[in-house]
Amino acid sequence: MKQYVYKKKFYNFKVVFTGYFCIAIFIFCLYELFVTRNYYWLLGNLVSGYQVFNTFISLSNPEEVDIDDKFIAFKAFGKTHRYNFSEIKDFRVKEMATSKKIYLRINKDDNSLLKGRYWIDCLYFNDSDELFMYFVNKEDEIHPDTIKAYAHRSNKLSPEKREELEKYKQDRKEKSVFNKKKGDK
Repeated sequence: MKQYVYKKKFYNFKVVFTGYFCIAIFIFCLYELFVTRNYYWLLGNLVSGYQVFNTFISLSNPEEVDIDDKFIAFKAFGKTHRYNFSEIKDFRVKEMATSKKIYLRINKDDNSLLKGRYWIDCLYFNDSDELFMYFVNKEDEIHPDTIKAYAHRSNKLSPEKREELEKYKQDRKEKSVFNKKKGDK
């Protein structure tokens, strides 16, 4: 089993802090709605409430992704959403390659608000390139007849280009701010 974990300080700021901030906005907008009777505050309640729901209830931003040959699991806040690959009918990935973000829908036809929608910011996970490519390749494996899968297959690199790309990735990884330890310059 391979375990990918969101870097703690980034998760606390980008997900947890944002969730708590939205709780504060929700409470403020609710207070203003009752005091002023101005229904524009409902918009603030809807937006902040939706963000709180995505963060704390539906686990749309997982802290940990566990991948095995038979299942994939998303974990955050002591909860786990686990999917056996044999039960997955739909696995759709919208990748944002420049920012290494993935929007993943699993079994979207089940119409569940509580699970199946995940924003995975691969850049902040350990082994980010591997995780990003896993999702792209898994979608191609599950849905091999899509135009997207065909495009991925037809864009395979020659061995020389692949070697050049690997060298570039290694150089980028060595120069990355996230890999430096305190005191390094």
